[in-house]
Amino acid sequence: MKIDVTSIIIAHWQTLYNAEKKRTSYFDICAFYVTPVILAVITYASGVQFKPDHYNASITFFGIFLALLLNIQVAIFAIFQRKWEPRLDPRQASLQTQELADRRQLLAELNVNISYLIVFSCGSIALILVFFISSIEIGPSVIVLLYVHFLLTFLMIVKRSHALFQKEYRDSPRAD
Repeated sequence: MKIDVTSIIIAHWQTLYNAEKKRTSYFDICAFYVTPVILAVITYASGVQFKPDHYNASITFFGIFLALLLNIQVAIFAIFQRKWEPRLDPRQASLQTQELADRRQLLAELNVNISYLIVFSCGSIALILVFFISSIEIGPSVIVLLYVHFLLTFLMIVKRSHALFQKEYRDSPRAD
Protein backbone atom coordinates (compact mmCIF):
# COMPACT_ATOMS: atom_id res chain seq x y z
CA MET A 1 0.00 0.00 0.00
CA LYS A 2 1.34 3.41 -0.92
CA ILE A 3 0.63 5.00 2.47
CA ASP A 4 1.98 2.19 4.65
CA VAL A 5 4.62 3.83 6.82
CA THR A 6 5.39 0.88 9.07
CA SER A 7 8.76 0.37 7.36
CA ILE A 8 9.74 3.92 8.37
CA ILE A 9 8.70 3.30 11.98
CA ILE A 10 10.55 -0.03 12.13
CA ALA A 11 13.66 1.49 10.54
CA HIS A 12 13.56 4.34 13.07
CA TRP A 13 13.42 1.86 15.96
CA GLN A 14 16.43 0.09 14.46
CA THR A 15 18.46 3.32 14.74
CA LEU A 16 17.99 3.26 18.52
CA TYR A 17 20.98 1.06 19.17
CA ASN A 18 24.24 1.23 21.06
CA ALA A 19 26.92 1.44 18.36
CA GLU A 20 29.64 0.10 20.65
CA LYS A 21 27.66 -2.96 21.76
CA LYS A 22 25.86 -3.41 18.42
CA ARG A 23 22.48 -3.97 20.08
CA THR A 24 19.29 -2.15 21.00
CA SER A 25 19.76 0.68 23.48
CA TYR A 26 17.13 0.31 26.16
CA PHE A 27 18.22 3.66 27.54
CA ASP A 28 17.28 5.28 24.21
CA ILE A 29 13.93 3.51 24.15
CA CYS A 30 13.20 4.72 27.68
CA ALA A 31 14.35 8.24 26.86
CA PHE A 32 12.34 8.56 23.65
CA TYR A 33 9.19 6.65 24.62
CA VAL A 34 8.88 6.05 28.37
CA THR A 35 9.80 9.61 29.43
CA PRO A 36 7.05 11.19 27.28
CA VAL A 37 4.51 8.71 28.67
CA ILE A 38 5.51 9.52 32.25
CA LEU A 39 5.19 13.26 31.59
CA ALA A 40 1.80 12.70 29.93
CA VAL A 41 0.56 10.76 32.97
CA ILE A 42 1.75 13.58 35.25
CA THR A 43 -0.05 16.09 33.03
CA TYR A 44 -3.24 14.04 33.17
CA ALA A 45 -3.03 13.62 36.95
CA SER A 46 -2.54 17.38 37.29
CA GLY A 47 -5.75 18.04 35.37
CA VAL A 48 -4.15 20.31 32.79
CA GLN A 49 -6.59 21.67 30.21
CA PHE A 50 -5.91 23.52 26.97
CA LYS A 51 -7.67 26.52 25.48
CA PRO A 52 -8.48 26.44 21.75
CA ASP A 53 -5.45 28.66 21.07
CA HIS A 54 -3.17 25.94 22.46
CA TYR A 55 -4.50 23.48 19.90
CA ASN A 56 -4.01 26.02 17.10
CA ALA A 57 -0.45 26.70 18.24
CA SER A 58 0.26 22.96 18.36
CA ILE A 59 -1.03 22.41 14.84
CA THR A 60 1.11 25.35 13.64
CA PHE A 61 4.17 24.01 15.50
CA PHE A 62 3.98 20.56 13.94
CA GLY A 63 3.12 22.01 10.51
CA ILE A 64 6.14 24.31 10.50
CA PHE A 65 8.47 21.53 11.57
CA LEU A 66 6.98 19.23 8.95
CA ALA A 67 8.05 21.67 6.22
CA LEU A 68 11.43 22.26 7.86
CA LEU A 69 12.14 18.54 8.09
CA LEU A 70 11.34 18.05 4.41
CA ASN A 71 13.86 20.79 3.57
CA ILE A 72 16.50 19.22 5.80
CA GLN A 73 15.98 15.93 4.00
CA VAL A 74 16.69 17.62 0.67
CA ALA A 75 19.91 19.17 2.04
CA ILE A 76 21.06 15.82 3.36
CA PHE A 77 20.35 14.19 0.01
CA ALA A 78 22.65 16.77 -1.59
CA ILE A 79 25.44 15.64 0.74
CA PHE A 80 24.69 12.03 -0.16
CA GLN A 81 25.12 12.87 -3.87
CA ARG A 82 28.51 14.52 -3.35
CA LYS A 83 31.32 12.95 -5.38
CA TRP A 84 34.58 12.05 -3.68
CA GLU A 85 37.98 11.99 -5.33
CA PRO A 86 39.70 8.68 -4.56
CA ARG A 87 43.01 8.99 -2.74
CA LEU A 88 46.12 7.65 -4.43
CA ASP A 89 47.89 6.41 -1.34
CA PRO A 90 46.53 2.89 -0.56
CA ARG A 91 46.46 3.55 3.19
CA GLN A 92 44.61 6.85 2.75
CA ALA A 93 42.28 5.21 0.22
CA SER A 94 41.44 2.52 2.78
CA LEU A 95 40.73 5.16 5.44
CA GLN A 96 38.62 7.09 2.97
CA THR A 97 36.61 3.97 2.11
CA GLN A 98 35.84 3.38 5.80
CA GLU A 99 35.01 7.04 6.33
CA LEU A 100 32.62 7.03 3.37
CA ALA A 101 30.94 3.87 4.70
CA ASP A 102 30.49 5.54 8.10
CA ARG A 103 29.12 8.66 6.43
CA ARG A 104 26.64 6.62 4.36
CA GLN A 105 25.49 4.86 7.55
CA LEU A 106 24.99 8.20 9.31
CA LEU A 107 23.15 9.62 6.28
CA ALA A 108 20.90 6.55 6.10
CA GLU A 109 20.04 6.75 9.81
CA LEU A 110 19.48 10.48 9.60
CA ASN A 111 17.15 10.01 6.65
CA VAL A 112 15.19 7.37 8.58
CA ASN A 113 14.93 9.59 11.67
CA ILE A 114 13.78 12.58 9.63
CA SER A 115 11.26 10.48 7.71
CA TYR A 116 9.95 9.15 11.02
CA LEU A 117 9.58 12.65 12.43
CA ILE A 118 7.77 13.78 9.26
CA VAL A 119 5.30 10.90 9.63
CA PHE A 120 5.05 11.60 13.36
CA SER A 121 4.29 15.28 12.68
CA CYS A 122 1.55 14.36 10.21
CA GLY A 123 0.00 11.99 12.73
CA SER A 124 0.32 14.58 15.49
CA ILE A 125 -1.51 17.20 13.45
CA ALA A 126 -4.35 14.76 12.74
CA LEU A 127 -4.55 13.73 16.40
CA ILE A 128 -4.54 17.32 17.65
CA LEU A 129 -7.35 18.14 15.22
CA VAL A 130 -9.38 15.27 16.67
CA PHE A 131 -8.75 16.53 20.21
CA PHE A 132 -9.66 20.07 19.21
CA ILE A 133 -12.93 19.01 17.60
CA SER A 134 -13.99 16.46 20.20
CA SER A 135 -12.65 17.99 23.44
CA ILE A 136 -11.50 14.57 24.66
CA GLU A 137 -10.32 14.80 28.28
CA ILE A 138 -6.95 13.14 27.66
CA GLY A 139 -6.14 15.48 24.76
CA PRO A 140 -3.76 17.78 26.66
CA SER A 141 -1.86 14.83 28.13
CA VAL A 142 -1.44 13.17 24.76
CA ILE A 143 -0.29 16.47 23.25
CA VAL A 144 2.36 16.75 25.98
CA LEU A 145 3.49 13.22 25.06
CA LEU A 146 3.65 14.25 21.39
CA TYR A 147 5.70 17.37 22.14
CA VAL A 148 8.18 15.62 24.42
CA HIS A 149 8.69 12.71 22.02
CA PHE A 150 9.03 15.09 19.08
CA LEU A 151 11.56 17.33 20.85
CA LEU A 152 13.71 14.42 22.03
CA THR A 153 13.73 12.87 18.56
CA PHE A 154 14.45 16.26 17.00
CA LEU A 155 17.43 16.70 19.34
CA MET A 156 18.76 13.33 18.15
CA ILE A 157 18.43 14.54 14.55
CA VAL A 158 20.20 17.79 15.39
CA LYS A 159 23.07 15.87 17.02
CA ARG A 160 23.44 13.54 14.03
CA SER A 161 23.17 16.44 11.56
CA HIS A 162 25.81 18.32 13.49
CA ALA A 163 28.19 15.36 13.29
CA LEU A 164 27.52 15.00 9.57
CA PHE A 165 27.97 18.68 8.76
CA GLN A 166 31.10 18.91 10.91
CA LYS A 167 32.61 16.13 8.79
CA GLU A 168 31.57 17.97 5.63
CA TYR A 169 33.18 21.21 6.78
CA ARG A 170 36.33 19.42 7.88
CA ASP A 171 36.70 17.34 4.69
CA SER A 172 35.61 19.86 2.05
CA PRO A 173 38.37 21.34 -0.07
CA ARG A 174 39.01 24.97 0.79
CA ALA A 175 39.13 27.73 -1.78
CA ASP A 176 42.13 29.63 -0.42
